[in-house]
Amino acid sequence: MKRTLISCASALFFLAVFNCKRDKPDPECRDASCCNPFFNAYVEYIQDEPASLTGPPYFSNYSFNFSRKFPSRPLREGYVADRSGICEKSLFKIEGFPLTHKSKAGPDSFPYRVSGKLVDWTQEKLADLPILTLYIDKIEKIN
Repeated sequence: MKRTLISCASALFFLAVFNCKRDKPDPECRDASCCNPFFNAYVEYIQDEPASLTGPPYFSNYSFNFSRKFPSRPLREGYVADRSGICEKSLFKIEGFPLTHKSKAGPDSFPYRVSGKLVDWTQEKLADLPILTLYIDKIEKIN
């Protein structure tokens, strides 16, 4: 009886220890843990990409328009987008940066450079296009 109790206690201890390690977020966000991991999948890391910033009142949420389309290696032909939302956990990083794209027409300049992790919505979509969200690591204004 005593051996069985000790065995069960040790098994529970090891189960708890290894389970806790799996639940920690990935610092590189490869599992999309930085931005709604249950609904997004990691796509790629973008580095110093030219972008324009838009948001309320012109659009309901803040977003970036890029000078090129993502993902760099699309899953299938036509599965690309030149716009991404901004992850809620990194919205504070755009404070102090004015909107540069103030209409629903396409942007004519890209005054910011952004770096960060792009994730794509994995749930149901109305159209077969990526719904990208960017977790911002760095944003800077260029001249």
